[in-house]
Amino acid sequence: MQARNRRFLPLRAGAALALTLLLVLPEAPAYAQRARAGGGGRGSVRSVNRNASGTGGSWSGRRTSGTTSRSVSGNTSSRATSVEGRGGQTATGTRNVTRSDDEVTVNRDVQSSTGASRSSQKTYEMDNGRVDSVERNTQATNRYGQTAEWEGKAERSGYGWEFEGEGKNRYGQKVEAEGYGARGLYGSGVVADVEGGRSGDRTVVAGRAYGGPVHAARLPYGARPYTYYGRPYYGYGGVYYRPYYYRGVPYYGYIPPPWGCYYTTVPVGAIALTVAGAALLYSDGTYYKTTYVEGATQYQVVAPPAGASLPAGTLLPADRATITIAGVTYYLYGNTFYKRVVTNGQETFVVVTKPAGVVAVKALPDDFEPMQAGSMVYFRSKDRWYLTYLDPSGEELYVVVDAPAGAVPAVPGEPGGQPQVAAAAPASAPAAQPMAMTLTAQPGTPLTVRVATEVSSGTAQAGQRFQGNLDSDLVTDGRVMATRGTRVYGRVVAAQAGTGTGGAPQLTLELTDVEVGGRVVPLSTEPVSFSGEAKKAGRKVLGAAALGAGIGGMIDGGEGAAWGAGAGAVVGVAAAKSSPGNQVAVAPGTALEFRLAQPLSVAIVS
Repeated sequence: MQARNRRFLPLRAGAALALTLLLVLPEAPAYAQRARAGGGGRGSVRSVNRNASGTGGSWSGRRTSGTTSRSVSGNTSSRATSVEGRGGQTATGTRNVTRSDDEVTVNRDVQSSTGASRSSQKTYEMDNGRVDSVERNTQATNRYGQTAEWEGKAERSGYGWEFEGEGKNRYGQKVEAEGYGARGLYGSGVVADVEGGRSGDRTVVAGRAYGGPVHAARLPYGARPYTYYGRPYYGYGGVYYRPYYYRGVPYYGYIPPPWGCYYTTVPVGAIALTVAGAALLYSDGTYYKTTYVEGATQYQVVAPPAGASLPAGTLLPADRATITIAGVTYYLYGNTFYKRVVTNGQETFVVVTKPAGVVAVKALPDDFEPMQAGSMVYFRSKDRWYLTYLDPSGEELYVVVDAPAGAVPAVPGEPGGQPQVAAAAPASAPAAQPMAMTLTAQPGTPLTVRVATEVSSGTAQAGQRFQGNLDSDLVTDGRVMATRGTRVYGRVVAAQAGTGTGGAPQLTLELTDVEVGGRVVPLSTEPVSFSGEAKKAGRKVLGAAALGAGIGGMIDGGEGAAWGAGAGAVVGVAAAKSSPGNQVAVAPGTALEFRLAQPLSVAIVS
């Protein structure tokens, strides 16, 4: 999505995540499944009165008591709750969930004795248990009588969501918004054009790393310890943290992935590069090389060689740091130094070794203060700003950088901890902003898939599902859509058992879905068919089946099978010993080549 000449409104990391979750990623209403189909009510269930104090039962900081009743009848479930605060204030709320075929409607109403109220209606359109779209209509009034309203819709697009809506804020100003948001294993982002409101027309760009807060006193639950170059790191959801002590208290700051760490996949949209004859993948400041660990594909974080250049038009992320030396501006992001080069009007960023004149120290001054700017944690001491840097040799340093724009104290509540806006960084190059983009693989693109379980003409039925894994990366326009090992799903189009006395075995397969960025995306491929000889029950490896027989011992036994190949299929086809007569079976581990019948598109935030 283009900015449409709006001014950029930066959001802090917490607001970015909240915007992503609230506007863009509607949750599937699993509770709606409790409203069973069919006639006859199940009666009403009433909860015991609750008297609670403390954090768990507090309402406006006061002791509360309340009751909740629930009932289910046919396709509708209802819940009513009332609470009373210590000061006598009361609030009541209802929630009604109705399901009709693939549509789920959720109505909520809350009323308070203070005059505040909120009512909302959400309508979910479901497809095989998955939310395809959500329409929302909300009205709210605060205790002062100010009202706000919002009406909008979000629809699944690729593995993200397109959304649009309009409403009125509590000041009576009209607000409109449209945009796209997505999240995956390594990040989330929102790009939206907003018109009206108190801030006027603007483009909102929000994005942050997954895994928890950028800077935290406690690690996200489930974070695992790792050791790189003899130093402790903690990882969670693809994000790494490095511990340090500030005024005797441990804190954890987000850092780029350290050299040498491994991932089982790379972010969707990673750029395929060839540098000095070596194949690398690049995404969000991090470079990966494909390697194999105990036979499994892994992607190892590596330092790019000097001279590596990002493709024209690929800008560094907005959180990059700048370093000005003798009037020349260098950029530091992801433990890599860059220099901006413009040739014939084309702007590129080229990897350089650590420039001469860069000031780097092994330890921070005693009076440092942690500061946060975007997703980066800086350390300030007097008029100097430091950023953690991991040298390719494995030595950890602190590099002196230019003052980042919009930095605020990372540890709130400290003396002198009023938010401080640092001087603006030099604007030698425009900061890159996340943009919505679509990757498309065209019809005819090959997908080689290794089948996970046997599929036999003797036992399979039309519509039966099977699963496999991509045998190589799916790359389009120089970007990775899905990596080797990605799960792929398919179905049996047709199956006919061989009889050995006259009926020839037939088996036809096609792919239906692929997992991209943690979400299942539908696809359509040309069918691949196999057939065997009629009136023959022998096991014989024929033609291209022999190619597959040598891959991982895919053929069970040494006698072979009947086969039939689709266009360009590389197959290992085995006789199914458990079925009578002459059968065609695709053995576990067989590599089958399918070709896209229709374009496969995936929307991402890049």
